Parts: sequence; C-alpha cells; structure tokens
Amino acid sequence: MIPALRELFTEEYQRLDNGKPLLISLIGAGGKTSTLLWLAQAFYQQGKRVLFTTTTKMYRPAPATYHQLCIGQRPTAHPTAAITASFSHYQPQNNKVDGFSPQRLDEMKQQGEFDVILVEADGAHGLPLKAPARHEPCIPSSSDCVIALTGGQVINRPADPQQIHRWAIFSALTGIAAGEALDSRVFRTLIAHPQGMFKGAPAGARRIWLINQFSHCDNQPDPAWLELLQQDAALSAIWFGAVQHNPPIHHWLPRRYPK
Repeated sequence: MIPALRELFTEEYQRLDNGKPLLISLIGAGGKTSTLLWLAQAFYQQGKRVLFTTTTKMYRPAPATYHQLCIGQRPTAHPTAAITASFSHYQPQNNKVDGFSPQRLDEMKQQGEFDVILVEADGAHGLPLKAPARHEPCIPSSSDCVIALTGGQVINRPADPQQIHRWAIFSALTGIAAGEALDSRVFRTLIAHPQGMFKGAPAGARRIWLINQFSHCDNQPDPAWLELLQQDAALSAIWFGAVQHNPPIHHWLPRRYPK
C-alpha cells in the first residue's frame, strides 16, 4: 500500500497537530533538492506554511517551486499556507544561493513563524552516494527528522569510485574495495558508523533512509532491508521511491516497536 504523507511522518505530525514547528534536514546523495521540493509542495498542500533553505549552497530554485523568495532579508511567513524560499546570498556567476548557518535555522524554528522548515544540509556534487568529510554535514541541532538519501541505481551494484563522492572516506568507513557489491551489509556498516551516513544527526531526531530513484522494488522488498532496519536501533524507517514521480514513495519499511 502506498503511504500517505501523514503515515510517513506520523511522529512529526504529532508536533504539527500540537502547534509546534517542524524542522527536517536532508543529507546524503541522490536527489536532496528534488526531495526538498517534493516535501515543500506536499506540506503546503496539507495547509502548512513552509520555509525551505540550505546550510550549504544550492542552485537558485525555479519560481514555480515557491510563492515567496527572500534573499538577504529576514523571511516572514504568509498568514495562510504558502512556500517561502529563503537564502542569505545569490551568486549570479553560477546561479547558486548560499543558505544559513545551522544556528540561524535553529533560531528561525524557535521563532515559530513557519510550520515546517526544510533544510538541504549536505552536498554530493550530483553523485548518487557519498561519505561525509570532517566538515559535513551541516545539520541544525533542533532537527526533528533527518532524512539520508542514497541513489537507488547503486544498490546491489559493484562499487564505482567515480559514482561515490569522497570515495576514500567511503572505502575506509565500510571496508569495501572498488568492484565489490554495495549490498545491505555495506549499508548496515555505513548507517551504524558514527562518522557514516547519519553523522551529525541530533540524538533525538528521527532517522529515515530514503533510497531514491529506485524503480526495481516489488511489493515484497528484499528481507535483508527489513533485517537491517530491525538491527539498527537508531534507524526509524526505510523509504523506497522516486521523488520526481507520482507517487514519490512507493514502498516503506517502518520500524515496528514491541507493544
């Protein structure tokens, strides 16, 4: 069954339903900006006042993706549902925008003007997989949810250093060599390692692994993914999908807690 937005964000909606702002950070590789824009539209359609931005750099978003653009000025929320894109600077030479520090976004959340703040908090040079460097990612400490992305085209495929951002770090963290399979064992290691996929995620934030651009998932995902989910106590869910398609998430594995 294809999950609805409220099913995917059950815990987060408990905050929203109680009038508390929500901050979601996106890290990893393989479609962060597309995911950011999908979530902005999805929460807007649910009647929320949405702000999206970055703690790094991103291409200036197209006008069709927002209702209001603020660059170099304090963003203010519409009185009703709307999407606001906000950045600190614009670089016309490469059509990129600079975002805000994690601390500034923590302040914006505390001010409570927006219902949902979406943050692209990592970079990957357009590649489908990465390992974080020392300075990465840049996650606001008040993040309620951290979504780590992986491009589905690398799943269960031979490791190609040309397709993995910061290959040397990735290889050292996972112990994998070029040409070896990127299977569930590799990702179990990457997810569990403190310097791995969820490096810098706040202790209280819900952690979701989104396998994006993943079209070869049937109604019964490989049991190895469910086993991975149950073995990693910090991982809340695994999503399979293609966020630029409809539906964006076509299968999910939520953690089942004992009653």
